[in-house]
Amino acid sequence: MNHTLLFLGCLLAILGHSVAWFGGNSQFLWESWKSSPLYAIILFGIPSNILFWLASRYMFEETHSIWQIRWIMFAASFPAMYTLSKIFFNEPFFTHRNIITSLLAICIIYVQFYFKGK
Repeated sequence: MNHTLLFLGCLLAILGHSVAWFGGNSQFLWESWKSSPLYAIILFGIPSNILFWLASRYMFEETHSIWQIRWIMFAASFPAMYTLSKIFFNEPFFTHRNIITSLLAICIIYVQFYFKGK
C-alpha cells in the first residue's frame, strides 16, 4: 500500500504543531511577546491552521476517516513538542514519562497506518 499522502499529511501536521508551539510559547521565550497575544495569534495561528488543514486534507484522501486523522494529528504533536522544548527551554526529553509517552504516540501512528477497518 502506498502511504505517500498519509506521510505528507504527517509531515505537515508536525510542521503545523511546530508553528503552533511558537504561538503558545512565544510569551515565555521573548519578553516583548508577553503583552502581545494578538500578534502571536495572527503570526502563528493562521499558518499553523493552514498546515493542519492541508494535513487533514491529504490524510483524508488516503484514509477517509476523521478519527484516524485525529489520532495521527495527536501523535504528530510529540516530535514538535519535545524538539522545541529541548532547544528553547532545555527541558530534558529522556525522562521515563516522555519516553513512554513517545512510544505510545509511535504505536498510535503505527496502528493508524497499518490496521484497516471502519
